[in-house]
Amino acid sequence: MKKFLSLVIFVTLTFKLQAQEMRVKGVVFDTSGTKPLPNTGVMAVRIKDSVLLRHTRTNINGEFSLTGFQVDTFTLYVEHPEYDTKTFFIFGSKSNSEIDIPKISLSGKSKQLKEVIVYANKNPIYFKGDTLVYVADSFKVGENAVVEDLLKKLPGIKVDENGTITSQGKQINQVLVDGDEFFGTDPTIATRNLGAKGVESVQIYEKEKENAKAGEEDKIQVLDLKLKEDAKKGYFGKFSAATDFGLFQDNPFYETEILANKFEGKQKISIFLLGSNTPKSNFKWGDMNKFGLENERNNSGMSNWNQGNTNNTSGIPRTVKAGIYYTDKIGKTGKIGFNYAYYDTRLDVASSSFSQYFLPDTTFFTKDSSNNKSTNTSHRINMNFSMNIDSLTFFELKPNVNFDEAVADNTSISEFIDSLQIRSLRSDIKNKDESLGITSNSEALLRRKFKRPKRELELKYILNYSKNRTTGQLLNAAQFDLVGSPDTTFRQDKTNENGSTNHYTLLTYTEPITERIKIQVEYLYEFGDQLQDKRTYDLDVNSGLYTSENTLFSNNFDNIRQQNRGTILGIYEDRKHTLIGGIGFRNIDITNRNLITDSVTPQNISNYLPQFSYQFKPSISKRFGFFYTTNSQQPSVNDLQPVQDNSNPNRIQEGNPDLKPNYVHNVRMNFNTWSALTGRYIWSGFNASLTNNAFANSTSFDSYGRTISRTENVDGNIFSNLFAGFGLPLFNRKFEINPNVNASYMRYTNIINDQENITQNRSISGGTEFELKLDSLQISVGGDYSYTSPVSSLASASNTPFVTQTYKVDFEWQLPANFKIKADAKYVINSQRTAGFNRNIFVVNTELSRSFLKTENLIITLSGNDLLNQNLNLQRQINGNIVTDNFTKIISRYFLLRLTYKFNRNKTKEEEWKGWY
Repeated sequence: MKKFLSLVIFVTLTFKLQAQEMRVKGVVFDTSGTKPLPNTGVMAVRIKDSVLLRHTRTNINGEFSLTGFQVDTFTLYVEHPEYDTKTFFIFGSKSNSEIDIPKISLSGKSKQLKEVIVYANKNPIYFKGDTLVYVADSFKVGENAVVEDLLKKLPGIKVDENGTITSQGKQINQVLVDGDEFFGTDPTIATRNLGAKGVESVQIYEKEKENAKAGEEDKIQVLDLKLKEDAKKGYFGKFSAATDFGLFQDNPFYETEILANKFEGKQKISIFLLGSNTPKSNFKWGDMNKFGLENERNNSGMSNWNQGNTNNTSGIPRTVKAGIYYTDKIGKTGKIGFNYAYYDTRLDVASSSFSQYFLPDTTFFTKDSSNNKSTNTSHRINMNFSMNIDSLTFFELKPNVNFDEAVADNTSISEFIDSLQIRSLRSDIKNKDESLGITSNSEALLRRKFKRPKRELELKYILNYSKNRTTGQLLNAAQFDLVGSPDTTFRQDKTNENGSTNHYTLLTYTEPITERIKIQVEYLYEFGDQLQDKRTYDLDVNSGLYTSENTLFSNNFDNIRQQNRGTILGIYEDRKHTLIGGIGFRNIDITNRNLITDSVTPQNISNYLPQFSYQFKPSISKRFGFFYTTNSQQPSVNDLQPVQDNSNPNRIQEGNPDLKPNYVHNVRMNFNTWSALTGRYIWSGFNASLTNNAFANSTSFDSYGRTISRTENVDGNIFSNLFAGFGLPLFNRKFEINPNVNASYMRYTNIINDQENITQNRSISGGTEFELKLDSLQISVGGDYSYTSPVSSLASASNTPFVTQTYKVDFEWQLPANFKIKADAKYVINSQRTAGFNRNIFVVNTELSRSFLKTENLIITLSGNDLLNQNLNLQRQINGNIVTDNFTKIISRYFLLRLTYKFNRNKTKEEEWKGWY
């Protein structure tokens, strides 16, 4: 009997659940929010097939109620003939079948619709204007999950192994917390240190990109984390130390990280110390921002900050980084920031290469080996201050200064081999240089808005200043193998004092013509002065002193330029279309002065700079854009200065004071679409550029293969790139397929022994990644295939296509008792290269860790990197008539035992920073 009753109850409940109906009620008001609107139409339309589920009208009190249809996902339209329609997306569920909207205020017809809302407790997503909003508490995450774990649960959001975030296939450029940067520009600082439970909502929107250059995207994707009140103060940090105790070599590997961050309201303080001699300490753009330290991005141009990446493709490093960051609010609208960072980076790079040079009548080869040791020390200070002077006026000041010091000791051996494989020359070169420099890039901005909407006046001033002094010595010993050619040796002492000052003033005025049309007028004035004094002294063998100046390699040169540029743009914007078109006119007056001979090369150049763009957004999840821009760049002072640079006596470079600025046409198209219901997305795009007056090398070869190169202007350089991919989630988004394809075409001109050489480089690549994501297990398997085919007009023998294949697997498994296993493997196949460089590389990394304490914030990890000891850096480069295969020695197999302790105000678990390895 009890079993029978249980069965009856079960069947009854099942029937009720299956037949459960939606009930939506609410009250509609006018724009003031106080006067009810009777006879307002309300209807529910199913999203997947646009079927009308129910409709009704409000009563005299503005009230409505929709019932009598089953649980579904639908659009709720609220319509009145005198007001704009308001739209709600409703994700119905068994636990969310009754929706109560207590107050709906409609906007007048003269106003643009600002809000589209989704009401749901399960998978809630809604649009607020052009902002996509996720309600955080409606997505299930672990008790101690961080924001990154939350983002991985959100439909359409992807986070890769490096912490890079994409939304509907488009990369997130900036992560904010309550509208502000969180300890700098690196998004992983917020996503990997803030608890997911403290997030109220995740908002994604577009905003104008500051200081966008010509040809760049003028808008960026922003992810803004809105915090709950009790999560707006606290601290977090970690201490990590790892070593192999010298068990495998005399000099032990080590890594140390100390990071402590404190925030309360808008005040943020961060201190950090990093030290290591492993590949992870090598610098790249993302790694500079690892701890949210913005001034690490500002390369001085003197240091080797960008010499490698987290896989250390540039040598053997040793790094120390330390600093402090401080930001706070002043009054209601003011914001102040200060940061200081110290870097000490040492890099030992040993490399070898084999190059083949193709000429119309012959070919020859070089074998090169080099060892470069460098030490770079830097002190960097950044400050910023901003405030709203009044409700319509904004002011911002951002001064900065960098002090850099560098020492470089480079040795190289080059062997020149003729077409019969007979060596004709061996050259041993040693360079030692010491540099001191100061740079500053400072900005001031004043923006004034007016009572009329969209009317705006902006004044910006930029000062770029640098001053550097380099002293060095050069030793070259040449051994000639041909009979009758005597060996030569020379020593030289060199100094290079260079500096530049550039002032930019930019005035922009925007005037609305109608609600959707506006005119923008811009004026730019630039004054720049670049000065470089290079001196070379030969060794007097009698006195042992460097007293005789070598005028062939000495020169004092000054480049002064003034630019006046005016631009006018017409802009049309509505909810779906943005159309921008206009033209600029620029005049630039250039004076190149040789201060040794007092000769002057004047130039006065005028050109037009048209631009056009069209963006179509039929919905928040679909975008199409077409952009055409033009821009022009000035040659560098090294390209202009009429003096030979024999830092490498076998590859002498010479400047050309007659160089003109280049002129570039840029075309860009992109299309992205995303389905909120399925999570599927497509991303695609096309980029192309045509450069006239491009900067190209004119190279002369001697009988041994040594060169003298001079920069010349050439026309018709082309670059184009086509790319596409899509994401296909399956099985409730637990499995995803991500194929992609990329094709490019390059055409560029250089001059070989006074003959024009046109190189065309075609490449195509494609790949697919399969991802399985379960609660405790994540597996990713993928592969890429790349084919490159260069064609040279001067020597068909240089047309040597090559192939690269890459296959990779990533694996992470959370085990009982707080154990975790992680492993990744990458297999690279290099083919159709020079003998000795067709190496297949199989790199396997593993890690076993266990967490301790109640919070699991004490972690002991044993890691093995490159277990098979195969990691190499092999690259093929094609430059005009030269094909080079290069090998660089890097750190391969090593093991580390790591102790990590993490802490935060809430004394909860902090997830490991995934993806930096």
